[in-house]
Parts: sequence; C-alpha cells; structure tokens
Amino acid sequence: MRKTVRRVGQRQEIFPIRPSQLPPKKTESECVSSLEYDIEEQQLTIHFMNRGSYVYYEFPPHEYMNFNQASSRGAYFNLYIRNAGYEYERIA
Repeated sequence: MRKTVRRVGQRQEIFPIRPSQLPPKKTESECVSSLEYDIEEQQLTIHFMNRGSYVYYEFPPHEYMNFNQASSRGAYFNLYIRNAGYEYERIA
C-alpha cells in the first residue's frame, strides 16, 4: 500500500492510496474523452475530445481521485487543473 502525504497548512495528513482505487470512472463528457493515471510516476494523461492529449506531471493521487469523481470533468479541469501551475506537455 502506498501512502501519500498531503500538506494542510503546517500539518501533514497521511492517507492510504491503493492502485485499485484509481481506475478511471466511465462517464460521458463533452470535453474529456478519457483519463489515464500512473500512480508511480504521478502523471495524469487527459485525452480531450477536440484539443488533443496532454500529460500533467507531479499530479497528486488525491487530486486525480477528485477529478475522476467529478460530476463534470470539463468544469473540474477548468476550475482546478488548467491554471493550477502543473507542468504539462501536449502528446497528441
């Protein structure tokens, strides 16, 4: 079991993340075609419907879980990922 540390103010919280908890949820989205997440590398790959595919580096597992469970992946991406400062690269 891999433990992930999330900083909350000056305090750190440790919570267990299991790879089995991270598979992409199958949902209909007008913006996001599919997601892939590599827990070991902490890399999120987003395949957009009309904008290609991008890899986001150093993307925390808990953020992936929130994104994966969002009722609107497009809205979540725009609010919490797009301008959050994650290093990314277009791959297709």
